[in-house]
Amino acid sequence: MFVTEKLKTFSWINVGNPDHDDFEKLQTEYKIDQDTIGDILDPDEQPRFEVEDDYKVIIVRFPIINRESDTMWHTEPLSIIYTTNRVITVCRKRCDLLDKIKRSEKTSREEFILNIMYYIAESYLRMLKELNKRVISSKRVLQERIRKQELLDLLEVENSYTLFMAGIKGNVAVLDKLEKIRGFVKTDESKELAEDARIELAQATEVVTSYSKMLKSIKETFESIINMNSNTNINRLTMWNIILVVPTVIVGYYGMNMQLPFAENPRAAVSIFIAIMVLLVGFALFGAIKKRII
Repeated sequence: MFVTEKLKTFSWINVGNPDHDDFEKLQTEYKIDQDTIGDILDPDEQPRFEVEDDYKVIIVRFPIINRESDTMWHTEPLSIIYTTNRVITVCRKRCDLLDKIKRSEKTSREEFILNIMYYIAESYLRMLKELNKRVISSKRVLQERIRKQELLDLLEVENSYTLFMAGIKGNVAVLDKLEKIRGFVKTDESKELAEDARIELAQATEVVTSYSKMLKSIKETFESIINMNSNTNINRLTMWNIILVVPTVIVGYYGMNMQLPFAENPRAAVSIFIAIMVLLVGFALFGAIKKRII
């Protein structure tokens, strides 16, 4: 869907959730070549800056929540195509952060593009805080009882951290190239915007790094707990197996067709049964006392 906004020094064309007709219009009316269209369609396209004959292309990645994806918190590419008097933004999904950019922040192409970079960096920080809340919530549940779902949630968050870090680093590289373009960052306002975007991206990088380390520590802790519980359960099963072997041997021994001690005693079966039960109850009491239940 095309949305056009005419500003003082340039026109902004925003294309969200494009279909086949939208791409045809980009090719015929705005002279965007097929290779650029292919890059826009690629969900795995990495951040970069390219110069074509009639326009320049900036591709950055922004964080998004998509419940239909394997990783719910991931990143999507946003393509920015600009000429002398026009800026075209194209995104496969709806990019809500573009709505946050005020008209006063669109005084020039350069400042508008730098504002996009700034708001993307800000959105990374916001979503990282939300992801951290999810980690803390899963941690609290796991402290009470280790469940598979919470462990899978932590794995998904770890994947999101990896995707976020890749997107942030790519955006930093794009910002570096933009600052090296002659005349792109020329006014005091654009220089301040570029610096603000760089600071936000640097903060996002530090946050992802610290959160990743914290998540790794949490996972290692619970992996150790799971291993300890598994070893404890194996030891219990081994001990019970040893205890149960004794009555099995006794019963099997008395089941043989041969002369055995107490075989003629009518109370032998009852005595053996009582002895086995005393043995099992004694072992259970020993285990309970050891665990300080009693």
